[in-house]
Amino acid sequence: MGRMRFGKTFFGVLILLIFVTGGPLSAEAWWDAKWKYRKKITLDTSAQGADIKEALTDFPVLIRLHSGNFNFANAKNDGSDIRFLAPDDKTPLKFHAERYDPAEEMVLLWVRIPRLSPASTQDFVWMYYGNPAAPAAQDPGGTYDPSQLLVYHLGEKEGVPKDSTAYQNHPREFAGKLNAAAAVGRGASFSGKTDRLTIGKSPSLVFSKGFTFSAWVRLAGPQEDARLISWDDGKQAALAGIAGTKLYWSFPADKKKPSLEKAVDLPAQKWVHVALTADPIKGLIVYTDGRERASVKLPGPLPDPASDVVIGGSLKGEKALTGDLDEVRISGVARSAAWVRADAAGQGPETMLLSYLDEETASSGGLESLTIHLLIVTARSITLDGWIVIGILVIMGCMATIVFLDKLLKLRRTKKDNSAFLNSFSSSANFRTLKEREGDFENSSLFRVYCTGMEELERRVEKTEAAGGRKSLPVQAVTAFKAALDRASLQESRKSTAGLLILTLSISGGPFMGLLGTVWGVINTFAGVAEAGEANLAAIAPGVASALSCTLMGLLVAIPALFAYSYLSSEIKNSMAEMNVFTAEFLTRVEEEYGGKA
Repeated sequence: MGRMRFGKTFFGVLILLIFVTGGPLSAEAWWDAKWKYRKKITLDTSAQGADIKEALTDFPVLIRLHSGNFNFANAKNDGSDIRFLAPDDKTPLKFHAERYDPAEEMVLLWVRIPRLSPASTQDFVWMYYGNPAAPAAQDPGGTYDPSQLLVYHLGEKEGVPKDSTAYQNHPREFAGKLNAAAAVGRGASFSGKTDRLTIGKSPSLVFSKGFTFSAWVRLAGPQEDARLISWDDGKQAALAGIAGTKLYWSFPADKKKPSLEKAVDLPAQKWVHVALTADPIKGLIVYTDGRERASVKLPGPLPDPASDVVIGGSLKGEKALTGDLDEVRISGVARSAAWVRADAAGQGPETMLLSYLDEETASSGGLESLTIHLLIVTARSITLDGWIVIGILVIMGCMATIVFLDKLLKLRRTKKDNSAFLNSFSSSANFRTLKEREGDFENSSLFRVYCTGMEELERRVEKTEAAGGRKSLPVQAVTAFKAALDRASLQESRKSTAGLLILTLSISGGPFMGLLGTVWGVINTFAGVAEAGEANLAAIAPGVASALSCTLMGLLVAIPALFAYSYLSSEIKNSMAEMNVFTAEFLTRVEEEYGGKA
């Protein structure tokens, strides 16, 4: 009765723990319930995607939404309810819209990604929408890092283009045509006469640490001698020009006509992403469509613009460009090859950087719980060494589970048949007749001990009768009978405890195996940080999560094995105590019936 009450209490507490802990853990991983919809946008920097081989920080990514990947009816008409969250589903990301046009079902959004991992398919962001009461939250200046000095999306329908960075380097003058179809969205057309874009002298336009100019360029045809970008105050100058379809450069500009020996070809009537980076040490590098095409050493320090900077012509109104431009940018550092590659790969109309998953709703049954979501994130971070240790622990756990289930079933069958045998033994006037009922007690350990005892008893009785003695046993025969019972009990005890070594190894070895994986993983993590020369939380956290998952797995193996071992040991102990009682009772009945003599 006490054991039954304990069992009910145990299972009651277990159910209560599941209810208490399961409630919060099953809460949906949803940033804010006020937003009804979200979409997962993945970033592929692997060789099959954008093929980016270096980590990038604070990188602005272009999100293109259209009727094929976005349901405009589920967001506000002006898109002011759109939000972007980091993979942790907690950290808001800076972003702004270049264009939001539900009528034409075209959206261009720029999002600042804190870290873009190299050669990875694991990076992603969450896009939330569907909150009619949400205020606008765009932050154009916060979308770019401090080194980004100027960004012209050229998406305005009319007027003068605007700078989207926090420096507000708006053009002082613009002569050209806006609202032309372009590589990203809308761009600017230059007729080749006096069209140009002039940027006034600004204290933020400092290039002592480096310089990057990038733009999408489409030539209308061969150019006589057009300027892509230039500045000249009469004393110092820098320029990038186009002669025919060849892009040439001079930083600082030579007084003579620059050489075209290392010029890069720009095919006419085709959008090409052009980038020029200048660094005091590395020199000037020219890229087209994200690939390095040429490089030269700088003859001297790169001059800061002491006058206006002109895009698409010269300051004197000469050497005008005939063609189209889009997404014009200037940075105060020399961007890396990976940055330029990501720019070109991510901005093109057929980008391999982004993919858009299906829309999720706050009420959909397919949402991951917070626990499952974090487990998936952790699993993605586990390294090969971690999987090796976890694999060993899984094997140990499976073996321990098999042993536990096997022992549990055998103990239950044994307990049932032992109870039936004891009832028959106690109520039977002639205990010798029970030997003929082997089929009734197939799983009874007591019946097997009984059978062993009966074989010894019958052998001793036959020996005594053959010697002409009376139907009684000497003391030595009774002692031999008792020894047979003890031997059979020992054999049953060994059968009961066979396999428990697996549980013992899981209990003692599981945590140590997990600790081995943790130490191994932490060593690899810090070795990787030392190799990359980059120490930040985003770089360390995945490796630490991978390492600690080994410890978690070790405990998940050891703790259930401990409970299972304790339960089985208790049941086996009770079974052995019951067997001791039976052997004593059996021995007493034999002594009573056969009597003993010296």
